Amino acid sequence: MTGFKGWKGLATLAVVAALSLMVLPGTALAHERRVVAGKYQFIVGFLSEPAVQGQLNGVDLRVTNTETNQPVTGLEKTLKVRVRAGGGPEKEFALQPRFNMPGAYAAYFIPSRPGGYVFTFVGTIDGQQVNEVFESGPGRFDDVKPADELAFPPVAALDPAQVNQAISALDRRIADLEGTAGRLMALAAAGLVLGLVGTGLGVIGLVRGRKG
Repeated sequence: MTGFKGWKGLATLAVVAALSLMVLPGTALAHERRVVAGKYQFIVGFLSEPAVQGQLNGVDLRVTNTETNQPVTGLEKTLKVRVRAGGGPEKEFALQPRFNMPGAYAAYFIPSRPGGYVFTFVGTIDGQQVNEVFESGPGRFDDVKPADELAFPPVAALDPAQVNQAISALDRRIADLEGTAGRLMALAAAGLVLGLVGTGLGVIGLVRGRKG
């Protein structure tokens, strides 16, 4: 019985420890861990998980010296990250140190397309060259999800027939307005001409009256 209680206590401690790791701020979930340049552990992923298309996010980088187990600071001066979505173009971002999180860096951007992303870190750490590629995927860090997968309530798809009907009705309305405007302009022009004619006749009558 004593042995059972002992094992039960150990199991409880393990569960508590696991839960505490999940709720601790700065704990990296769905991130890839790798030792770079011999003694620096990189933890890489998205800042916000799950990463969603069209939502503000960014590269999450945390660096620790494996020999001293201390965070590595100051890398915003010597290290950059290049971001590429699938086979699309690549863009370089500066890394920014995160407030009150030594050894943690971020490069903010909005992922505009769903799917896989590639983060390439280039520069130096303590004078050592770094060129490390981290790619999203199973066992590493998550791909970007399409926005419609997580949208709720879902956005109703437009019926193409209804769209065409609405466009046709709008075209007819515009044509009617153009016809009405044309008629109004014609009436205004006719009124102007009649006004000028009347004014001319009045002037002629006045001149003749003075001569008489």
